[in-house]
Amino acid sequence: MKSVIQALRLTPRSHEGQHVVRWRIDVDVECRLRASQDAFGNIVHSFSSDGPHSALTVTAVGEVETFDTRGIVAGSLERFPPELYLRSTSLTQPTGQARGFAERATAEANVLDRLHALLRALREEGPARIFEGQGEAGLAREPSGGKAMPLDIAHFFIACSRLIAVPARYVGGYRLPDAPALQQGPHGWAEAFVPGLGWVGFDPVNGLCPDDRYVRVAIGLDALGASATRGAHAAGADPPSEVKLSVTQSHPRGHG
Repeated sequence: MKSVIQALRLTPRSHEGQHVVRWRIDVDVECRLRASQDAFGNIVHSFSSDGPHSALTVTAVGEVETFDTRGIVAGSLERFPPELYLRSTSLTQPTGQARGFAERATAEANVLDRLHALLRALREEGPARIFEGQGEAGLAREPSGGKAMPLDIAHFFIACSRLIAVPARYVGGYRLPDAPALQQGPHGWAEAFVPGLGWVGFDPVNGLCPDDRYVRVAIGLDALGASATRGAHAAGADPPSEVKLSVTQSHPRGHG
């Protein structure tokens, strides 16, 4: 690579559900990290570096104290009114299948009950049923790599929520795994706006509302707007990339 430009959404913010004790980002090439905020208020670190570079490593490490708020997100930075999150994107554009699924799964009158019904139905159906048929998948696009990933399932939940006039958005972050293991990237889930409660998280992959195993990092209309890394490089084919993510519990109430 002759040169590289990167934007990193790897740093969480404190709110009532989590307290960032410490956080650090390091890059192993000559550069200057610049901290800023994007339109949604996500913390973004950007850098550029002239090469040539045969390899480049970005390391993010920190400790976050988390609390179980039953999915309710309070004290977070909000730049836009909830109505903005009714807007569909190319990644959350629903098809007829999603419309039918939303109608069948959300017969409840109460908004919160409707969202929990949708969460249960998605969990019971499973990715294989939801995304079977590829072209007739729940969304206008095929699942990532031909296989439904957490971001695809979160997008489906978001699309169904918006279809029933509930504002919904994508959340990228970290989740403590059930058993110690390296992960291939951040986790993704959804948040929906419930009158009287505010934003509430829903993880359709695991069929639950985020608890103290989750660290919330970035939000967006879809996964693209909340992506952990985005960048460009000069010269040559796209270089291979590798992500190693480890989330461990440091003490009974803290996950880092």
